[in-house]
Amino acid sequence: MEVVKNGELLEAQILEDGRAKAKRLRDAAEKESAAIRAEGDARLREETARFDAQRQEQLSTMRRELEAALPLEFRRARLAWLQETLDAAVAGYFGRLQPAALARIIGAQVARAGSAFAGRSVSVQTAGISADQARAIVRDALPGVTVESVAELPADEAAAAITGLIVSSADGRRRLRATIGELTTQLMEERREELVTAFHGKDANT
Repeated sequence: MEVVKNGELLEAQILEDGRAKAKRLRDAAEKESAAIRAEGDARLREETARFDAQRQEQLSTMRRELEAALPLEFRRARLAWLQETLDAAVAGYFGRLQPAALARIIGAQVARAGSAFAGRSVSVQTAGISADQARAIVRDALPGVTVESVAELPADEAAAAITGLIVSSADGRRRLRATIGELTTQLMEERREELVTAFHGKDANT
């Protein structure tokens, strides 16, 4: 009986050792497999990013080469279309703003000239803004300034101004245009490329 029991114990020990060794081998294989998968995923992401960058560069190059081969008249027409759609987009943006938001924008333009009008009396001409609104904007943007009069701009100047006001010192030596028309012109001069990219995509300027 003792021999049988010892044999059974030995067999159990061998099986246990075998299972432990098998588990270690399995764990090691799974760890190595996970590392291989992670490395493969990283390489795949790198290759995908590299391919996308190459594809984008190829598309940009093809676009530039195609446009270089196009007739001058077509390029002029494209530039005109870009400008027209940009003008419409900017006008639409300002046109959708609420009166309070427009007043804040115009007030910010007026406030930049605070030192030039400090302590002075001024006259104000308006476009698309009531006399009371104009007085409030100037009062808030130029503390200490006295508004002597408020009048509407002539029709042609009002059309160019769109919405806003013109502040003039009583002696006529200082004049400030704070209008959506002026702001639009400034944006087109200083931020045109950014605006074209925003409305038409980054390849529109190439």
